[in-house]
Amino acid sequence: MKRVNHWLLAAIAAVLVASWAVSPVCAVIPPDPDNAALLYYQAFISLPDLDKEARDHIGHVATGEVPPTEATREYIEKCHGAIVLADAARPLRICNWGFRYSQGFEAVMPYLAQIRFLSYVLLADARVRALDGDYKGALERCLQTDRLARHVGDETLISYLVALAVRRIEYDCMQETIGLAAGDAPLLQWLRSELVAASGKGLSPTAALKVEMEIALNLMQMDKLDKLAGILADAGQKEKDMVKSLASADEPTLERARQLYSQYFMSALAILSGSKPYEQAYLELNTLVSDLDAKDPASVVVGTLAPALGATLSVKTSVEACANATKAAVELCLQRAEAGRFPEVLPEGLPKDPFSGKDFQYERTRAGFLLRCRGKDLSKDKTYEYTFALK
Repeated sequence: MKRVNHWLLAAIAAVLVASWAVSPVCAVIPPDPDNAALLYYQAFISLPDLDKEARDHIGHVATGEVPPTEATREYIEKCHGAIVLADAARPLRICNWGFRYSQGFEAVMPYLAQIRFLSYVLLADARVRALDGDYKGALERCLQTDRLARHVGDETLISYLVALAVRRIEYDCMQETIGLAAGDAPLLQWLRSELVAASGKGLSPTAALKVEMEIALNLMQMDKLDKLAGILADAGQKEKDMVKSLASADEPTLERARQLYSQYFMSALAILSGSKPYEQAYLELNTLVSDLDAKDPASVVVGTLAPALGATLSVKTSVEACANATKAAVELCLQRAEAGRFPEVLPEGLPKDPFSGKDFQYERTRAGFLLRCRGKDLSKDKTYEYTFALK
C-alpha cells in the first residue's frame, strides 16, 4: 500500500510541476472593466491636483472664453492619464455610477462635479488641437465628450441636466472647429456620419422623472414626515407655515398629496413625451403647477417637490437646437466645398429649429454664416443664434 501511495504522490507532483512550468504561457488575462463608470472613476483619481487658477483656466478655454496658451498645454499634458482612461470608457455600453436610489433626495452624487471638470479637460484639449490645425483630433475630442455626456445618463433628473450642460459646451466647441475645417470635405463627410450614428442615442428626461416621482411618493409617508418637513423647509420661507402643519398631518392629507403628485407627473410625462410644439408644451407644463391650491397643504407639498419641468423642457430644447444647428452647418459647409460658395438661401431638408419647428434663419456673413432660431427660449426670454466663422 505504501508503494502505491508513493507512486501516486510522485504522479501528482509531476502534474503540478508541469502545470507551474506552463502557467505563464497558458494563463488567460482577465478582461478589462465592462462598466464605463469604473474607468471614469479611475480618470477622476488620475486628474492632477491643480490649483483653482489652473482649473478655472481650463474651464475658460473649454468654453471658448479665452484662447489656449502654453499654460493650457502644460495643464492638459498633466491630465494625459485621465484623458486616456476616459477614451477607454468611450466604446462601452454599460455605465453604472452606483447611485444609491434608496437614499432618495438625500443621496449624494459627488462624481457629477468631477464629470464637469473632466469634460472641460477634454474640450480644452480639443481647442488646443484645433489651434494646431488638427481639426479631426479636435472633433474626436468633442465626440468623446459627447459620449461622456451620454454616459452621465438620464437615470436621475440632476444627472440628466448635467449631461445636457456637457453637451451644450461640446457643441459650442464643435461649431467653432467646423468653421475652421470648412474646406475639408472628407473630414466633414466623416463628421456627418458620426453625428448621424449618434443621433439615435439621445438622452430623455422620461426615465429620470419616473425615478423622481417614485422617490417623492415614497417620501410622502407618515413615518417620513420629518424628512419631508426638512425638504419643504429648505424650499423657501413661504412654506414654513405648511411645515408646521405637517407635524400634525394625517394619512388622508398625505394620500391626497400622493394622488395629486401622481396626476401631476402623469400629465407632465405625457406632455414631455408627446409631439406638441415647444411653446405649447412649455405653457402646459407651467400651468400644471400654477393650478395647485396654495392654501392646501397637500398641494403645497406637491408644488414644492415638483421639479421645474418648463425649465427642464427649455434646457432640453436648447441642446437640441445646438445639435441641429451643428448638423445643418456641416451640410452648408459641404455644399460650399462642392460649389465653391455658400448657398444664397437655406437648402430644404436640413434639421430645424426645435423652438419653432421651422427652418433656422440663415444669414451669410463676411466671415461665414450664422443660423438663428425662429422661436424663443421662454425660460430665459432668449433667442439663440450660432455663428460659423471660416478660417
